[in-house]
Amino acid sequence: MSKNHYFILAFTITFLYWILDAYTSASLYGSSLIDEILLQTPNTLIFIKILTAGLMFTLSLTPLFFTKRVQKNAKAPLNEFGELQRVADILFSSLSTKINVIKALEILEEILHLEASLLFIYNKETLTLYNENEFIKAFFRSKEILPFRISTTRSTVEEFAVNCYVEKRATSEVSVKMDKKQITLFSFALQEQRSETALGSLMLASHDAKFVEHNRALIEKFTQMLTFALSIAAKKELLQSLNSQYSSDTTSHFDKVLNIINFSKVQEHIDYEFKRHKRYHTALTLVLIDITMLKNLTKVFPAEVVMALKKDFIQLVKKNTREVDIFGKWTNDQFALILPDVDFRAGQRVAKKLQTILEETKFPRVGKISCSYGITSLSPKDTVGSFKARAESALVSASTKEGNAIEVKLQTTELNHNAF
Repeated sequence: MSKNHYFILAFTITFLYWILDAYTSASLYGSSLIDEILLQTPNTLIFIKILTAGLMFTLSLTPLFFTKRVQKNAKAPLNEFGELQRVADILFSSLSTKINVIKALEILEEILHLEASLLFIYNKETLTLYNENEFIKAFFRSKEILPFRISTTRSTVEEFAVNCYVEKRATSEVSVKMDKKQITLFSFALQEQRSETALGSLMLASHDAKFVEHNRALIEKFTQMLTFALSIAAKKELLQSLNSQYSSDTTSHFDKVLNIINFSKVQEHIDYEFKRHKRYHTALTLVLIDITMLKNLTKVFPAEVVMALKKDFIQLVKKNTREVDIFGKWTNDQFALILPDVDFRAGQRVAKKLQTILEETKFPRVGKISCSYGITSLSPKDTVGSFKARAESALVSASTKEGNAIEVKLQTTELNHNAF
């Protein structure tokens, strides 16, 4: 019965009492029924009648408050198929996997009335939190946990997550007290049927352990869908990496996707310039460029957005270098700029010029980016191998610093230049 029905019932009961009482008084005292209804006779106890009518109206509404309280304490049974369909529509939508997974977790929290959900991705020696919420901020110092490193400052939740990782538990639960409230933590491993290792684990924090237990079948089906989505995303990322790596035409040494020469062709140019240096004592500088946090961007944005970023970046570099300079792929996510007939100072100027341009450039959907630059110049005592290795060493040194760093390494000296 709805709220309006209860009010109509209470009004009807009170109204009938008022009429019947007036009729009774009119029969006893021979007065007018209308006068009795309007409380205009001397024998009417006005206060008593109004108080009685008020009590009857209030008592008639008592079931309404009782029903509200019962409904508040009782959770309605879940439509398992409908809720899973709702989650699947989000989890396998056309948006990026990370966005889909986070939205699906939020829906699960709503369905199961959870305090929080936590998704861990397992790596070789670490477990990393995939999502972020207030619960995670309160009980985790870092989104990356080193389970094999002894720590005396781990929270109860962190310790539980580590135990599940180390002991390879399929499911587990523990009851803990947090902020004077009792919370039950449930952990479910995300593991493909044919795989011996888990991709990660899903942890649920709930004040109502019985409700979660009652819907364990729904949770297990959700973890299967989540495992499938994460597995497909990982395989897709690997396939895209391989496709990008081998997308070049082996006869032309040209990457048709990025419209740039590939690693093999870059090596040919370096070999040619090295031979020219040996014969004519010409100068040669190599600048290796790494887009900061590019791998993290691939986890946040769809592949086509990252590919568009690479293409725009390539065009930006080509536009701001000489026609005789050679720009190509070094690795899948790194680029090489060969500067013939100039020393490392020209490489520094190019890097600083690109720094300035990137600080003022916003790429579609991604926004601003920064790069690390490793620079070296060819020395008379160099081999091709030592020349390339020194450039890679310079890039590694630059990448370990905050983004937008320039590192110059020469055979006899080492120069460090950080962006300002």
